[in-house]
Amino acid sequence: MPNPESGKKRAGMPLRVVEATAIGGAMTIRHISAVLAIALLAGCDKPAEVTVDESRVVTMRDAGLKLNATSNDRFQEPGTGPFIAGKVPANWLEQPSSTFRLLSYRFGTGGDVAVGISSGGLLENVNRWLGQFGQDPLTEADLAKLEPGEVVGAKGVWVEASGDYSPGMGQPPRAAQSLYGLVAEKGGRIVTIKMTGPADELAAQKSALKVFAATLRERAE
Repeated sequence: MPNPESGKKRAGMPLRVVEATAIGGAMTIRHISAVLAIALLAGCDKPAEVTVDESRVVTMRDAGLKLNATSNDRFQEPGTGPFIAGKVPANWLEQPSSTFRLLSYRFGTGGDVAVGISSGGLLENVNRWLGQFGQDPLTEADLAKLEPGEVVGAKGVWVEASGDYSPGMGQPPRAAQSLYGLVAEKGGRIVTIKMTGPADELAAQKSALKVFAATLRERAE
């Protein structure tokens, strides 16, 4: 005779369904076994609960996430660099800062403004910029003929170039571009304000860049 308990679920064991059928006076028993997920889980320990109690203050960067961002883009908080902008044109869109771009802006279809601190000397940096436009390097005598400029107490020169621009860093050359910027030196430190972009758009921003440079100041330590 079939066991009446055989159809019941036993704790931690697979469920066995037993059917009994009488054939020719004999009893044939067919067993159908099924392993149920509930039965398996019953014999497993539940994972410990994990409570997340860390938090951070929401910043303006959370409003516009940037794909393929660098570490600097993700983790450097705005307003922590050595410079504070004064008068910024309304059509300049502020960009995240980085190690090499302490202040960064975009305008028009491809205009770019970057404030940074560089190594090397005044002439070396001027020639590096000119070399990006395929121009011959200047001499010290040539450097003395450039328009003088000043930013955050550092004296320097204004640099201009136009033509095909090769920005480097794996970026392809760009045609019909211009450069206008200031390279200044104080106490062995090179401060740069570099504006590049389509020639027609950049020409309209030259006076704005001079105002920007004049109102730039250093953050108090």
